[in-house]
Amino acid sequence: MTAIPIRELSHHTARTLALVKAGETVDITERGTVIGRIVPVDPTRDVRARLTAEGRMRPASRGRADLLADLRRRIDRAPVDNAGRTGAALQDLRDDERY
Repeated sequence: MTAIPIRELSHHTARTLALVKAGETVDITERGTVIGRIVPVDPTRDVRARLTAEGRMRPASRGRADLLADLRRRIDRAPVDNAGRTGAALQDLRDDERY
């Protein structure tokens, strides 16, 4: 296990991450006190990969941008009741705020 000060991490990030990639655990210190730890990824702990391999989960067929665009389309098509109870309630609130 290696310990490096936070300043060294900010100046030598690529070198530090190369150590982690090689399997080293790196403690990050601030004034001699450990404040964080960078550890290599343990592929056996990757829940998503494990569940996919077991057939218990399917990877997303669409990306986040596609899902957000679909959600925006649904919201845009949602009916808006400006003349109904919602509109009347808002008008009452607006009228009460005026002097």
